Amino acid sequence: MSILKNKGYSIQRNVFTKTEILKFEKNLILFISKFCKSKHIKIANKARSILDYEEKEFRLGAIKLLEYIEIKNKTLFYEISKECANFHSIDYVDQNKKIQSVVRKFFGKNYNTVQRKKPIMLFNKKNLDRLKYLWHQESQFYPDHKLGLHIWFPVFRNVKSNNDGGMTFAVNGFKKNYKFSEIKLKNGWTQRVPKIDVEKKFQTLTPEINRGDVIFFIGPQLHKSDEQYNNIPRVSFVIRYLSDVYHGAFKPI
Repeated sequence: MSILKNKGYSIQRNVFTKTEILKFEKNLILFISKFCKSKHIKIANKARSILDYEEKEFRLGAIKLLEYIEIKNKTLFYEISKECANFHSIDYVDQNKKIQSVVRKFFGKNYNTVQRKKPIMLFNKKNLDRLKYLWHQESQFYPDHKLGLHIWFPVFRNVKSNNDGGMTFAVNGFKKNYKFSEIKLKNGWTQRVPKIDVEKKFQTLTPEINRGDVIFFIGPQLHKSDEQYNNIPRVSFVIRYLSDVYHGAFKPI
């Protein structure tokens, strides 16, 4: 994919149909209901009940459910975010023809070496810093994998271009790996923050992304969680595709 080689990221519109993304969202809430059944029956029952809502009310109810879980039980919320790797509908994302096409073109002859690693659910809420990602590069989390293509997409609502909790990129910030400082947070994501002033060195861009759209980006691409001023939290997924072998046409530094 030349645009990934030359830009570091690519936005693909309508990768999922409205029916496909709604099915993914419904299955996520069903998964949460089952996951919580032995851990917190009240939350499990809340999750189960909103599956019967009409679409618009369901999507808002799902966000409110996640907000409730995060407030009431931070450890459980963090477990849910990580355990989404075992959420069956993740497999349907891999099987999406548009995603398969991009992944195949990017990895080329090394496609058969690709591994999917650690899909997670991301949650960005106003005044909640524990679950936000600071500036980082995915390649610094997976140094043993020489090539990575990652996808990010929102669920339950669209994401505006600024101050709505989306993904912010450093323009042209993909040409090298930077040394980093590691920060570990309780019930939060480990941070590997580059030892540079990213916003002084690069222009930044936060694209508008709708349900069904997908952002593809390569391992060295600098990015972070955008600021969140919206009272309705943003929920998204990130899925990582990694290979131990360099693509012959593209070698990140």
